[in-house]
Amino acid sequence: MNNYDAEIAAFKKAWAERASQLTQPPSLEEQRRTFDEENSLIPLPAQCAIEEINSDGVSGERLIPKGSDERRAILYHHGGGHTFGSPRSHRHLVGRLAEAAGVTGFNMFYRLAPEHPYPAGLDDAICNYRFLLEKGFAAEHIVVAGESAGGNLTAALLLKLRELGLPLPTGAYLLSPWLDMTQSGEAYERRAPYDPMLTRDALENCAIAYCSTGASRTDPFVSPAKANLAGLPPLLIQVGTDELLLSDSLDFARRAALEGLDVQLQVWRGMVHAWPLFHPMLPTAGLGAIRKAGTWIAEKLASAE
Repeated sequence: MNNYDAEIAAFKKAWAERASQLTQPPSLEEQRRTFDEENSLIPLPAQCAIEEINSDGVSGERLIPKGSDERRAILYHHGGGHTFGSPRSHRHLVGRLAEAAGVTGFNMFYRLAPEHPYPAGLDDAICNYRFLLEKGFAAEHIVVAGESAGGNLTAALLLKLRELGLPLPTGAYLLSPWLDMTQSGEAYERRAPYDPMLTRDALENCAIAYCSTGASRTDPFVSPAKANLAGLPPLLIQVGTDELLLSDSLDFARRAALEGLDVQLQVWRGMVHAWPLFHPMLPTAGLGAIRKAGTWIAEKLASAE
């Protein structure tokens, strides 16, 4: 068994054992605290500086890897079902993406459901994008990115920027994005036996929280897989075969290609949801995906010269 297969087999086993030890599902407060605490222990790349951002209602952090180009940026919105996660939990991932791309990483806060359902998170993402423009970043020097619910937010951000007539970024990186809150894709059934992390019930609870203001799950800003994608910038999508959300990426990439967009879809055999986030346990595939994403981001930003 090679490193790739051995690492994912061990990860799935450990994840299943951990789940079996739970006597009851954790509360949302416990889930938020544990997720932040555990992920914040993963170190940043060596000599990666952190600057706090707290300005005019925009908050997050600026991650500056050693030797990075501070004129170019990744704007990252974290995942967590729109209900948990934070810049703290994703600092290590955004730092490594920024390092791999040789640019500055903006690891940003947005409001979460159920306290702040749709469209609060999307409104914050728009403010975060405007913040970069106001700080002097040209749109062609920005790549927007996110995983899972952050991928949902990133795709919705592109649609909203197009609607508002604001300049679009030079590209978007979507990692295991949740793009269809109707859960209508084939993978929700066919890949369920292979997904140790996500369940339809858990996703349903997140969707209920996010749409509690009465938003339709077929609204393109809620489920970007339902959107007209014409005119969007280049896309990189990474997804694992062993996750319920596989269909979301396949369908989104298909729709993008049919619109003539520059879209690259990478389907990683055996990988679970948002596996680069767990790169300490999945160094071969996790760091490998980060390197590939970093190369793509750097190329898109360079081509915008």
